[in-house]
Amino acid sequence: MNSIHLKPTQKFITFSKSKLVIHQDAQEALLIWHQFRPRMKGINIGGLDDCYRPPLRLVIGKDSTYYFFNEFRRIDRVLTEEVSLRQPCLVAAESLQDIKRLAWSEVIELAFSRGIYHPEFFKALNTNAPKSIICELMNIDRLTVENYCKFAGINQSAYEYQQCKVADDQALLGLHKNMNWMDASYESN
Repeated sequence: MNSIHLKPTQKFITFSKSKLVIHQDAQEALLIWHQFRPRMKGINIGGLDDCYRPPLRLVIGKDSTYYFFNEFRRIDRVLTEEVSLRQPCLVAAESLQDIKRLAWSEVIELAFSRGIYHPEFFKALNTNAPKSIICELMNIDRLTVENYCKFAGINQSAYEYQQCKVADDQALLGLHKNMNWMDASYESN
């Protein structure tokens, strides 16, 4: 996928699902993004003139396949609702470090999403994300709960409350399969 062209080229491209795929260095970020993304509709920009839609950043492979690595929500919309529309694209030379940064920045932005379950999101970052890139993007030295909470703009007590709330909810759902204990308590009255 390394290209000789050092300058990015601008193109209008109509994609087929087979010619637009995730870059291999962004796959893990996309999986985590899909797991935690907010389930809400985006703004419909399909009616905009081609020149006014935001450009997609891509790299091109040897087989003329285009690889995306960021703008996951936009790509999702392109592949589901805007397949027949020409898309403005910025096709650049491959820079693996920048691809990883842009892919993981999409994931990191989810920390600011409404309704995100922060303990599970932190756990996913801590176990799956490249620590050096995450720390760089969050402008922290180490990925800790305290640093994550500061970055996400939440109190650590809110983080801990979410943790306890889920643990309590799981305990409440853990009812006995045998309900004979209910009969025994009613017989004593």
